[in-house]
Amino acid sequence: MAATTTNGVPSRRRRRPHVLVLPLPSRGHLLPLLDFAHRLSTRHGVALTVAVTASDLPLLSAFLASTPLAAALPFHLPDAPLHENSNHALLAVPLLRLRDPLLSWARSRPDDPPTVVVSDFFLGWAQLLADDLGVPRVVFYASGAFAVAALEQLWNSALPLDPKSSVVLDTLPGSPAFPYEHVPSVVRSYVAGDPDWEVALEGFRLNARAWGAVVNSFDEMEREFLEWLKRFFGHGRVWAVGPVADSSCRGEERLPEAEQLFSWLDTCPARSVVYVCFGSMYKPPPTQAAALGTALEASGVRFVWAVGADAAVLPEGLEERAAARGRVVRGWAPQVEILRHAAVGAFLTHCGWNSTLEGVAAGVPLLAWPMKADQFIDARLVVDLHGAGVRAAEGAGAVPDAGTLARALADAVDGTKCADVRAKASALAAAAAAAVEEGGSSRLAFESMVKELGTACMSPSFG
Repeated sequence: MAATTTNGVPSRRRRRPHVLVLPLPSRGHLLPLLDFAHRLSTRHGVALTVAVTASDLPLLSAFLASTPLAAALPFHLPDAPLHENSNHALLAVPLLRLRDPLLSWARSRPDDPPTVVVSDFFLGWAQLLADDLGVPRVVFYASGAFAVAALEQLWNSALPLDPKSSVVLDTLPGSPAFPYEHVPSVVRSYVAGDPDWEVALEGFRLNARAWGAVVNSFDEMEREFLEWLKRFFGHGRVWAVGPVADSSCRGEERLPEAEQLFSWLDTCPARSVVYVCFGSMYKPPPTQAAALGTALEASGVRFVWAVGADAAVLPEGLEERAAARGRVVRGWAPQVEILRHAAVGAFLTHCGWNSTLEGVAAGVPLLAWPMKADQFIDARLVVDLHGAGVRAAEGAGAVPDAGTLARALADAVDGTKCADVRAKASALAAAAAAAVEEGGSSRLAFESMVKELGTACMSPSFG
């Protein structure tokens, strides 16, 4: 029987679920959103269309191959090149020009229009597109709930902030205070009156109008901040569904170099190796790299240092001098697999949220070295609130004392000195694993989201 139609558009009750996914063209945001979308599609039979820049299209190959109901919608912005190192808030501004083309694309599909818009939280303008289409929007937060709550309070406070004053987030649980330098850099970068920044600010504030919100975290780690978000948004449609990392849709295959690395790790005692990585795009100043190299040598620990694509950051001769107990990874590092190897006992990290979650899920204590963005908040969450890590240094330009850092590295894999932190990291990892299992908090939240979204899509409030 044919579906009832109105002006040639199938009735809402007979439309198949079809999600338009709008990621931010930045690997750290794109991949977790694709992980979430993959789970939504493969577990619940939901069709997906992912709008993606032509340059990021190759990143979707494994996702598309493993998600049969997904399709890519490539787009070009020739007048506004998008760079990974751009401020993410300003990176989102030229994407606003996609609103009209996406609206035209959606209206050209009367038999299969999008029934839901899911977008990265930096793309607040997607709310206007969802309004145009008359469909619910779900905002996807690639950051933790503590960081999201902090950003929501900050974006809705008096801006710009006073750089001479610390910032007290007085509406958040515990009224946490941060020195100005530790406030998320996206907020500190805001320039009042600048046209692009005003567009970005309005976009962040539009997120409060989203029908629902998904956070890549889990209840046991951030319960009080998730509850704060529900109060802030004025409804209970805030779901923590993480950790969402799913290697099956990322196509992360081992290269020969990785095989050699894991063969070496197999020879190392359990929990004896420190893994060092500050993100694939980070290039430390030479003096900082030298201090880190000196500390690794002086510590006597086994280590794996992922330096990204720029091997020039390595102190001269380090690899040769430390060949017996250290390895350097150039280019992409199979981080999740490294962290989960039994030989790895600590993770020196910048505390980006993806890395933080991956370390937590692996049960590896974090040596926190936050540098920018929301990393100081993530470090406080893991170190102060959960005791699953210790501070190693702070600041993108910091040059720590090599001796002090060497002691921190050595203590991190000393079973006696790190026993308490190691136990708390293991407990948090167990909670992360339980959250995504059948009956776990994240699994139940995901099922609740799908059910409520299905009801909303048939509601006369939309369309």
